[in-house]
Amino acid sequence: MNQTLFKYKVFGRSRGRKKRNMLPQEDLKKYYINLDKDLNISDYNIIDIGSGSGENSISLSLSKPYAKIISCEIFEDGNINLCNDLIKNKITNIKIFKGNILEFFSKILINPYFDEIWILYPDPWPKQRHHKRRLINKNFLTMICSYLKKNARLLIATDSQTYLKSILSIIYDLKNIYKWENQYPSQWFYEYQNLPTTKFFKKALKSNRKSIFIQLKKI
Repeated sequence: MNQTLFKYKVFGRSRGRKKRNMLPQEDLKKYYINLDKDLNISDYNIIDIGSGSGENSISLSLSKPYAKIISCEIFEDGNINLCNDLIKNKITNIKIFKGNILEFFSKILINPYFDEIWILYPDPWPKQRHHKRRLINKNFLTMICSYLKKNARLLIATDSQTYLKSILSIIYDLKNIYKWENQYPSQWFYEYQNLPTTKFFKKALKSNRKSIFIQLKKI
């Protein structure tokens, strides 16, 4: 296991207030990842960070049936919704990590496991005093680069203008390790790409906020 100590803290709730469609624990556990058995460098591995109810994870599993997908979400309701869909559609190439992404990385060796890392609509923490809580910062993108294979891709979407400015500044600072592939304005807009219609995309669309998509490649 990775001996580096990652500090992680969860802000906000890990479960919703509404009654949930509960599943037996044996059904849930069947979809939880076993890091000793389910994560191999030789596989085509994708991790979906902050996967919510799993719309993107399911879309990836259908478009890339050869891939092994890790859906990383601490929010319990989202994981239950995803499990229900996995059972209903008999999807077998998705595994769930129920926890914080930094906790996940603290549990594995520093190796280039991943061919793709997706971060769709991370919490923007819009108030200035909360910006330090944002997942995407220079240290985080530098750290996850070690887990990406050569020429692997990092894919990000946000509908927050202030978060976008911060992300673009970080990309510029890290231009020696990431190449920004979709630099033309016509390639930025989420709705013009072949991407899943997630809950947060719908929410942004309803609020008339533009969703920006960024595709980076590890150099």
